[in-house]
Amino acid sequence: MEEYEEYEEYEESGGTVNRILIALIAVLLVAVGVVGFLLIRNMRKDTHVGLALTQEELDSAMDDAQANAKSGSIALRYKNSAYSEDGELFTCYIMNSQFNVYDMFLTIYGDEALTDELFSSGLVAPGRGFDQLKLNHSLPAGTNTVYVVITQVETDEEGTQSIVGQASHTMKFCVQ
Repeated sequence: MEEYEEYEEYEESGGTVNRILIALIAVLLVAVGVVGFLLIRNMRKDTHVGLALTQEELDSAMDDAQANAKSGSIALRYKNSAYSEDGELFTCYIMNSQFNVYDMFLTIYGDEALTDELFSSGLVAPGRGFDQLKLNHSLPAGTNTVYVVITQVETDEEGTQSIVGQASHTMKFCVQ
């Protein structure tokens, strides 16, 4: 009976190729992981842009907003002057404060009796507003005092809207 010796044959270069493939796969996995991490981090940043408040501060701001709404206070962020070259298209800054609970609309009048309506907006959500307004008719050159009436509106679950509060103030609309 003859005895056979068992042995395996392998090529040394095959082992090197396998190691290179494993290293290449590992590098690709790390690269995919880094890209994924950066994408997720950027998506989270976009979600929280400008948000530097703690949950307690946010809760406190919401409580303040609800107290303001109940007391009839309406927070408005605006610059007191708006500017135009033609008397009709004005550059301005008028915002429904993010601390308000309700949507609002604003109506701008050219007279104290509130009969000369210059502009009326649709509903504006808290944190939204205008950086330009086009008036119904032009104002004369110079500085014009206008009367801004802000009306807060609540919309219930059925879509019915009701006025919650109103406030007014003056602004200067300057035509050059």
